[in-house]
Order: sequence, then structure tokens, then C-alpha cells
Amino acid sequence: MAAPASASDAPRQRILDAALELLAEHGYEGMSLAQVADRVGLHKSSLFHHFRSKEEMAREVYRGLSERLLERIEPLLAADPPRLESLIAALDASVEHFAAEPAAARLLMRLMVTSGRPEAPPGGPLASPDERAGVAPVLRSVGAWLTRARAAGAIRHVPVRHTVLNLMGLVLFYPAVLHHIPPEMLRAEPDAPDMLEARKTELRAFLRGALAPSPR
Repeated sequence: MAAPASASDAPRQRILDAALELLAEHGYEGMSLAQVADRVGLHKSSLFHHFRSKEEMAREVYRGLSERLLERIEPLLAADPPRLESLIAALDASVEHFAAEPAAARLLMRLMVTSGRPEAPPGGPLASPDERAGVAPVLRSVGAWLTRARAAGAIRHVPVRHTVLNLMGLVLFYPAVLHHIPPEMLRAEPDAPDMLEARKTELRAFLRGALAPSPR
């Protein structure tokens, strides 16, 4: 979760939090500055004291999306030599991160699906800002770890690109879709300790089964 904002930064952070939720719900094209202002309880003109444009606001949301996650997982993935337990610890941290920030999971999932679309044609509607800033650094970090671990024999010789996408899907899907599930279908709050531990246990079992080196 992001560090607490100072008094002077609080309105800006509230704007970013609202923009993240709206981007997750509607995407860049579907989000408007008026929607952000309404959700924060400000006049639209007040937004321009903090951001020059919708594009600048969205870019900062995307950048923060990857930075906050990487702050939690990169120290774990940096261990040398690489071990499967390091990746498991990083996924445990990711489960906790997205339980606290479900809107971030929804937005990251959206970006993984939409960020590869073609740019707008010349003279056409403005293309959305560089959405890859929200997802590409995370994919690169996990991919780099898989490449090192595969070379060191810490995991099986799996296809790195395919495995990165599978791992991200496993981590993101559950928190991204929870808001669609009727509460009566859940036996506890999604971020309850026993629910988080059950989710981690499932992911650990999958990772060990899918990536652990074959016995010699």
C-alpha cells in the first residue's frame, strides 16, 4: 500500500486514488476529469492545481501501479543465487499487496489485456498515454528472475514469456474479479487472514508443481 500522504499531498493522493478506481472500471477513454472530481468531491477546475491534464494524471497512476508492487517484490527477487522459494515469497507479497489494493489488480489486469493495441491513426482520436508503464516493469522484473533461475537450474526449463503471463494471471485474477462475486458466496472477507493464507497455499502448491526442477 502507498505510504501515507502528508497534509499537503493528501488532495493529490485522493485524486490519484479516485483516478485509479475509475481507470480500473472504465479504462482511459471511459474516464473523465469530471468523474474524478465528482468522486473526490472537488470542482473539476481544482484538479488542474495538481495535474495539467487527464493524460498526466493517468501516467502517474500507471507509474505508481508498477512502482508500489515492485517495491514489495524486487528485494525478494534480487536474492542471489535465485531460488524457487524467492519467487514464492514474492507471490505471497503480491497476494497481500492486491488484497489491500483490489482496484490496482483490476487495472493491471486491464492493462495486460489492452496495452498492446495499435496507436491511434494520425489525425484520429488521441491515443491513450503509455499504459505499458503500469505493467511492463513488472513483467520485465519477473521475466528477468525466471531467466536467471532457469539458467541456474533453480526451476525447470520453462518458456519465460509464457510463464510470466501465467504467473501474473494467477496473482491478478482472484482479486480482480472478487467485486463481481456475491458476498454470500464468500465465507469470509477477501482480505481476512485465513482467506489470504488459503490463497497463498494454493499458489505455493501450483508453483512448486509447475516450476520445481525435475528429480535427477
